[in-house]
Amino acid sequence: MTHAGRRAASGAALVAAAALSGCVQPVRHPAASPAATTVVVPGCPPVVVTPVRRALIDFTDFVVHDGVTYSSRPDRPQALAPAQLGPEVFRVSCTYSSLNELTQSELPEATEHSAGFIPARSPVFELKGWSAACRLAAQHDGRWYVYLATVDTPDASRVKECALVSGRWTQDARS
Repeated sequence: MTHAGRRAASGAALVAAAALSGCVQPVRHPAASPAATTVVVPGCPPVVVTPVRRALIDFTDFVVHDGVTYSSRPDRPQALAPAQLGPEVFRVSCTYSSLNELTQSELPEATEHSAGFIPARSPVFELKGWSAACRLAAQHDGRWYVYLATVDTPDASRVKECALVSGRWTQDARS
């Protein structure tokens, strides 16, 4: 064996002996955080789920139609008779409380025909005597709820005037 060969062999033996004796520190790699996944539920916007970040949201009772958010108070269900309902306006595409329960993640902005608690595929109706731009009605949890159109301001959300004033009847209701 040549002089260079003996030196390389003794260097390799030294490294091997050091490794066996615990003198060489192992290379530590930072723990990789679990990868985010995207959950897709038909009718709902995609939700990015990050395993290390969880969010359970307490929703208000809402529904979105024609870009307007309508709100109801879950503590004030209405006793509505079928004769008080107008035609079906749309069916709910996504129930945000269920989507949040499934993903336990922050959700994107509410989308057209989404709702807080009304089950997906449930009908939302006009309310006779009211413009659909002001009030809607729907059922969930075995009770009927009236949804009032709201206007968002920088400070808060307020109910549209037409949803409050009972004298604002639709053309159909006058005839």
